[in-house]
Amino acid sequence: MRLPYTSDQLDREVKLLVTEVALLADVVMGAGAGLRALGLDEASDFAHTRHPDDLADYSLAIWDHVHRVERYVREQCWSDSLHLDIPLLEHAAKRAFSEVMVRGYEEERLSDPQPEGPLPGRFESGAGDLSLGYFHLGILDDLVASAAARLKVDRGERLTMAEIALLADVKEATVVTNAHRKNFASVEEDNRRYAEARDVLPWLVKYGYRPTLKGGHATEPMPAERAEIGTALLFVPVASDGAWFGPQCRLDGRYVIGTGKTERRYEDYFAALAALVEMPTPRWRTNEKGVRGMAFGVRFDRVARSDIEHSLAELVPGGQ
Repeated sequence: MRLPYTSDQLDREVKLLVTEVALLADVVMGAGAGLRALGLDEASDFAHTRHPDDLADYSLAIWDHVHRVERYVREQCWSDSLHLDIPLLEHAAKRAFSEVMVRGYEEERLSDPQPEGPLPGRFESGAGDLSLGYFHLGILDDLVASAAARLKVDRGERLTMAEIALLADVKEATVVTNAHRKNFASVEEDNRRYAEARDVLPWLVKYGYRPTLKGGHATEPMPAERAEIGTALLFVPVASDGAWFGPQCRLDGRYVIGTGKTERRYEDYFAALAALVEMPTPRWRTNEKGVRGMAFGVRFDRVARSDIEHSLAELVPGGQ
């Protein structure tokens, strides 16, 4: 799923949220309440400006939620706390960025047109004069919506056509058309169409959706170390057709992983596996029944190291 924003844009939107909360605290609890909550005093730059760029990189609790949700959406990394992270982040964003506030940001942008070229960075000339309207891009709303839809898939819950479109990064009309053509099973209730996660997942994968890295089971989170070379069990990437990255993928004496400029070749299978599982999307060249091709992983399965070593001994001289 493409979420077109930079780390600097996300940083500024989160700090805008914190700024709005601090200002609200001042109104509700008295001047300086927001500063005290942030651990700042009247001598700080933020105390004088209340500008997001003057907020230092403090260890605020919101960042833990943001980072876990972002990794979930961007890198498909599971966390046991996501069922709390997602609603908490949604609640914070909706309260800080109400419809009234968002309209105000839009009006600011219109009244203060963006200067030529990219916006100045936090420490660049002109940053302090930048309208707050440019700090809100709806990034948090998009992150939360994407994460909530993905969580439904991982829990095996029913999805709306809009949620499926979000996960596949296509228009809702495209999803509806595929549902009517019975490319995946769906049901209609109260004039809305839905699909069960298990029914629509193969279609989603076909459109580029990458399942969460959880060991291949919806209730079993993927360990932080996705592959522990040297242990009894290894995590091996598996393609959508069930083909896994095994010794049989050796081509002309080497294992080829990645594509284009990222393509790398390894003579040792375990070295290739260790590099492969570090990729956001594992990709490797195949050699099924003498036919060469390219595969990409949609999940990880546990495979006994002894089974891999046995296959290596049969297929490759020297067990490499």
